[in-house]
Amino acid sequence: MFNFGKNWLNYSKTISNKDLEVMKESLVNLIGLENIKDKTFLDIGCGSGLFAIAAKKLGAGKVIGIDILADSVKSSEENKIRFNIQDIEFKQLSILDNQIKDLGKFDIVYAWGSLHHTGEMWKTIENTIHCVENNGLLILAIYNKHWTSPVWGKIKYFYNISSKFIKKIMVFIFYYIIATAKLLVTRKNPFQKKRGMNFYYDIVDWLGGYPYEYANKDEIVGFANKYNFRLIKFSKASVPTGCNEFVFKKSSHD
Repeated sequence: MFNFGKNWLNYSKTISNKDLEVMKESLVNLIGLENIKDKTFLDIGCGSGLFAIAAKKLGAGKVIGIDILADSVKSSEENKIRFNIQDIEFKQLSILDNQIKDLGKFDIVYAWGSLHHTGEMWKTIENTIHCVENNGLLILAIYNKHWTSPVWGKIKYFYNISSKFIKKIMVFIFYYIIATAKLLVTRKNPFQKKRGMNFYYDIVDWLGGYPYEYANKDEIVGFANKYNFRLIKFSKASVPTGCNEFVFKKSSHD
């Protein structure tokens, strides 16, 4: 498994107050400030902890971030100090662990770009669903299924078994390939991002992101519907193998 935590630690050395403001704006645009203030918030696969911190800065009540990797929790704790936030709890915990039930249920459950790296994506989505309070919101970002997805799976596997030297060469090559592809597909500057890491660390994250799973919109929506979740907002991936973003609302009847 790729050490996402180490990548988050490296990226966190570069962040600023401006980055946090971008995260806050992203959350507000996604679900509205009124749906954040005083609400409980669970960030699954918290990475750098910035979205949990952003939620707290926006007035959320209880906020917890979990991640399976110790380096991610360390990065989150360091950022909590950096941005002078105390009332957030970060835990080293997998969404697949039975202890997840001990956290209780939350008004907002946020799992952006994490569940498809577990090797058990559908099981983790199911466990994530069970963390959502009645009438609560579930936010998912899952890699879109595309004909190139199996090819990327092989590239990612090769990256992870390669030497440090080969990894550096791959990052150098794909940095320019992916930047050019994104420019041609989106007609936007790939280096100007509204969320996530900066472009370089995103490339490392993308190449290293293994295990790697994916699904199309209908598969995710159909799965969530079985658990009484209704899709209220959808954002299509900006590039074919990017993340589709879903906001679901849970029915008051579990």
